[in-house]
Amino acid sequence: MDCYYIFNATMLSILYFTMNLIIAYGMELYNVKEGFVVEIKEVIEMGRKAAIRCRYNGIYGAYYYKGDSYVEWLSLSTRFLESSFPNDKDTRRFSELASKANGEGDRYYQPLMGILNAFEKIPVKPIKKDIFHLLHDIFTNFHRFDIAMKRRYGKRTTIEINDEHDLQDALFAILRLFIKDIQKETYVPNYAGSNSRVDFFLPEHELIIETKMASPSLQDKSIGEQLVTDFNRYKELIKARHLVCFIYDKDSNVYNPPTLIRDLEKLSDNVLTMSVFISPY
Repeated sequence: MDCYYIFNATMLSILYFTMNLIIAYGMELYNVKEGFVVEIKEVIEMGRKAAIRCRYNGIYGAYYYKGDSYVEWLSLSTRFLESSFPNDKDTRRFSELASKANGEGDRYYQPLMGILNAFEKIPVKPIKKDIFHLLHDIFTNFHRFDIAMKRRYGKRTTIEINDEHDLQDALFAILRLFIKDIQKETYVPNYAGSNSRVDFFLPEHELIIETKMASPSLQDKSIGEQLVTDFNRYKELIKARHLVCFIYDKDSNVYNPPTLIRDLEKLSDNVLTMSVFISPY
């Protein structure tokens, strides 16, 4: 029984980590209600049914819409549009109308349905956050992922992150959830008489990811020296504009993370910018 709960807790932890990243990066195209994905045609149909159920006769033969089902539809449809079509002028107009529609008649309901019908004819596009937001979420939560992967049911075999190769394998698998074109160990031109390879190169984003696994033999000074060398070397890779360094420090071998991050990020210039993440930190 204990193993069962440990297994479930582990799987939920991994699922929570992954789904939060997916949602954060904008791969969720529709709002979710009670665990079911809602499409715009369903939102429109809900509006029609809510109008039938919540229609009341008013004074002088006029009628209006009011009730829990109507309010629920107004709320769901507003959230749907704000998620799928953010910053669109019709989304803002829909939100304004919906906030006043309960208890009103067709002068609010018909424009609301008109906006939804217009959006139905427009393909929904993924809302992608900046690549740096994605990498920030991955790197800052990576230690949680590492811990969760160790807690397997029945102590089954799992990936153990003990060196940079383990780190790169795990990171590559996570990145593949969100990024199609990832080039591993891309060669860069000669620097100081020797060839070098970057850990990951993301051509679409003109971005290099370099990983370091902190250890008793690889601490603040040596990590800093290596990354300074990497920075100068990778500037020769013309297609790259950003260098993102991920230092995994699960055993607390980095003594002064803020100083290391600050000193390395100061290297940024108009050719190559440098961002540094240390986890856990």
